[in-house]
Amino acid sequence: MENYAATKRILEKYYEAINQKGDWQSFISDDMTFTASGKITHGKNPYVDSLNRFLQVVKSLKINEFIVEGNKAGITVEYSLQSPSGNTLSCEIAEILMVKDDKIYSSCIFFDTEAFHSFMNQK
Repeated sequence: MENYAATKRILEKYYEAINQKGDWQSFISDDMTFTASGKITHGKNPYVDSLNRFLQVVKSLKINEFIVEGNKAGITVEYSLQSPSGNTLSCEIAEILMVKDDKIYSSCIFFDTEAFHSFMNQK
């Protein structure tokens, strides 16, 4: 039960920091592993760089599902996006996260990449 409570607390704070444009990077482990669209990156800096690019179009987020088991969590998040050209989109992302020593050390995300790229390329 202890891992469950710590994992839930860390992840709630992480998403709250993202939503408030705060210091979400402090929740990321230096040895972070990130999997998205079939690509795997290792290290905090590549993850932070990738998420910073995505967050440029995020207006807000809402957690829809939050399932925690030990140090692992499955979360679905609805992001409200606005592209550089002003178009808006609601994008749901499923994410599997793992926490160790109060830091997120693994993230694997699932989303409709084709719809996202199409949205970003709209004029």
